Amino acid sequence: MDQLEEVVREEWGRLVALLLSQFRRLDLVEDALGDAVEAASRTWPVDGTPGNPAAWLMTAARRRVLDRLRSEDVARRKEPLLRIDAERHEEGARTMADAGSLVEDDVLRLVLMCAHPALVPEAASALSLRLVLGVPTPDIARLFLVPEPTMAARLTRAKKRIVGAGIPFAVPDASALPERLDVVAQTSYLAFTAGYSPGTGPDLLRAAASGEAIRLVRVVLGLRPDEPSLVALLALMLLQHSRRDARVRDGRLVLLTDQDRTRWHHDEVAEAIRLLARPCLAGPLSPLAASYVLQARIAAEHATATAAEDTRWDRIVRWYDLLLQVAPSPSARLARAVAVAEDSGTAAGLTALEGIEIADSHRPAAVRAELLARAGDVDAARAAYDQAVAACRNDVEREFLVGKRDAL
Repeated sequence: MDQLEEVVREEWGRLVALLLSQFRRLDLVEDALGDAVEAASRTWPVDGTPGNPAAWLMTAARRRVLDRLRSEDVARRKEPLLRIDAERHEEGARTMADAGSLVEDDVLRLVLMCAHPALVPEAASALSLRLVLGVPTPDIARLFLVPEPTMAARLTRAKKRIVGAGIPFAVPDASALPERLDVVAQTSYLAFTAGYSPGTGPDLLRAAASGEAIRLVRVVLGLRPDEPSLVALLALMLLQHSRRDARVRDGRLVLLTDQDRTRWHHDEVAEAIRLLARPCLAGPLSPLAASYVLQARIAAEHATATAAEDTRWDRIVRWYDLLLQVAPSPSARLARAVAVAEDSGTAAGLTALEGIEIADSHRPAAVRAELLARAGDVDAARAAYDQAVAACRNDVEREFLVGKRDAL
């Protein structure tokens, strides 16, 4: 059901936030909302999609929570604890009033809750993606470069930690807010990436999901306008998001070098370039902020080239060299290998590619296949494409890879 999937993607975080603010029980809320979605998948095809799908899911989930509370007799036995939670909520609301518009944003409030110090940053970001934005567990695993079972176990532990620690649904006070901003930034960028390059499903990109991640960064940046990590992150996201309308043609993937650059959103490129010139990015930076700046510089090289052949690949390789010093990762090494191939030739690219492995990712094999095809080693290229196709879980990308393999 495409419409149900769209509602879940766009409304999941808001629904969780509203239910959690009412019932204060993360375990009940997530289970109830999952049950409501399952019920919708059975009843909507028969009865028709309701006029307000989100309200239907909200009502169904609320009923399931109440049913659970009654069956467990929680309302009676936990009444004193609920009063304490309510008092904490009022105190949190007073704190949130000091934080300006944060109190008005349910999704951001839930992300900040997940960023509680009781959770390590990686668990906080992963839980936010699953709980707030409804990103599938396989996609979260791909974003963190770990196998799916590993991520599933991490999410389970994080949920138990929130429930067990009694973490309140409230924004931290002003003194604690800065220490949570890095987690919010990381979560936002991961959410953006989940929309910009979904690991599973029929869509090559989900522009609305990426746009929501950008909105969250803008909200927090409005509170801390000179926070380097947020300024650099917004620039990076805008540069990548600016190409959204050119990445797909007739349902097919269009590589960066083949994109119609007149379809890029050049106003967003211009805004990003202005952000990169902000004084707050000129001084010493945290590793996180520096990594965003360097990635944005790389994206800017592509965005400001008037044509693909004008791209300064030598500068991009140097930016990647710096990025690998600040924030080494297999993904950055893979992207650098591509840049090396463009700058110094196929052989150099294959050498740079050696030893790069990313769990449950088709991308290293896909890059290797392309470079082997350029080198004229058709049999090895075909084998690499077979490996990439087998690992790819995104329908559009898999179709692209099959086409490249069959064209050898």
